[in-house]
Parts: sequence; C-alpha cells; structure tokens
Amino acid sequence: MIDLQKIKSLGVGSSQIEFTEFLIDEKGDESFPDYRKLDLMKVPKLVPYTWVVDFRNGIDDGLLFHFSGTKIDYHYGYCITGRKMEEFYTGIYWENLFHCFRQVYLQKKIAYTTRLDEYNEHGNLKKREVETLLFPCSEDGRNINFGIGISNFTFGIENFEPTFAVL
Repeated sequence: MIDLQKIKSLGVGSSQIEFTEFLIDEKGDESFPDYRKLDLMKVPKLVPYTWVVDFRNGIDDGLLFHFSGTKIDYHYGYCITGRKMEEFYTGIYWENLFHCFRQVYLQKKIAYTTRLDEYNEHGNLKKREVETLLFPCSEDGRNINFGIGISNFTFGIENFEPTFAVL
C-alpha cells in the first residue's frame, strides 16, 4: 500500500510527491501498481528520473535494471538498462542500498534512501545527494514482479547523514 502522507512526512521533493500521486492513481483499487500498465507519459517530466528493477526471477542473482531514464544514466555515466546493480553501483553504501532495495521484493514495501554519491564531472570528482523511492509493482496483486523508482539529485552537499528505510 502506498501511503502518501508517510511519503510527504519524509520531506521529499515535489517530483517525488507527484510520482507517488501518479502511482496511487494508476494502481486504482489494487494493492500495488502494475508496471506494465503504467502510462509514464502522464508524467513525462519525471521519466528521465525513473528506473525499473526486474524482480521476475527473484533477487538471488542480483538486481537487474529493466529501464533507466536519461538522468539516471547520466548519473552513472552510461545506460544501465539491462545491467545488474552490482555491475554499476560502486558507492560506499553498496550493502545498505542493496539490502534496502531487496526489501521491496521480500517485504513488498517501499524503499526510501538518501545517500551521498561521488560522480565525475568533466574530470572533477564531485558529490551529490541522491534521494530515492522504490515502489513494489505486481500484475496479480500478490507477487512482486517489478519495482519502479524515482531519484532526485542535489548538488554541493557536504555534511550529510544517509538514510535507508523500508516504509
């Protein structure tokens, strides 16, 4: 179940609230949104910040990215669609992030994370905060087959405490 008030209480940005409202509308009376039925063109400005994890084969072999928006790909420096998270995420929060995202599949709950990632911008190493929501998706209302996420990026953060939560 998606609790909009709980998401808002996290202090997330307007795009993440808009995305949450979109998922609530799209899921209707179902417990979870069905990724394959989502019309992302209803929120076109958010698509570059979205990404999808394929849970159809479980999580034992890693987290396979089924789709990645252009802003997500830019963050990693290349297209991550079709790659496993273990192949491209090299941040210091690897264990925490992987554990949190796995819970979307295992507990059928939303993952919320904030972390500080380093990235290379024109040869200079810089930091940016990455705030993420990952929602479970199901086509039958019981089994989680995909997870759809949205990430926001904030630049120039220096003092920071990461968050890894299951909602």
